[in-house]
Amino acid sequence: MASAGTQTEKKRRVTLPASTPSDKSKDTKTISQSENNEETKRISGNEFKKKEPTRESPDEPVLRCQFEVFGIVQGVSFRMYTLRRAQKLGVRGWCKNTTDNTVKGEIQAHRHSFESMRLWLKHTGSPTSRIDKCIFSETTEIPEFTFSNFSIVVD
Repeated sequence: MASAGTQTEKKRRVTLPASTPSDKSKDTKTISQSENNEETKRISGNEFKKKEPTRESPDEPVLRCQFEVFGIVQGVSFRMYTLRRAQKLGVRGWCKNTTDNTVKGEIQAHRHSFESMRLWLKHTGSPTSRIDKCIFSETTEIPEFTFSNFSIVVD
């Protein structure tokens, strides 16, 4: 039995109209015109993955804050997903489960990664979690990172 993704893929192939040589020349003309306009230029997913991630300037300040996430955040791989997101964004710090069925932690990062991580903690979390609220301490600037990576603390 074929998987659902394969069946969908086959449907897409079947429903695409057959192109004629004259259609290809029209498409090529349209593509070349849109490439000249930077606003409409798009890249494929593979090209996006190949691009180097933007490096943040070492002069940029490091921001830090502590957080506590409330809701259904224990027993749903919340800490593991937090670790993965932090590693992807280049965020440093830690997180742990509490006896109050919340997840606490600290994040340190440059501005863009810091804000992305805060939004992820507040609105996304792990796929099966339910975030009722997320409380952040005051954001402070520190001269340099105090953690070498992001880790899960087990008490």
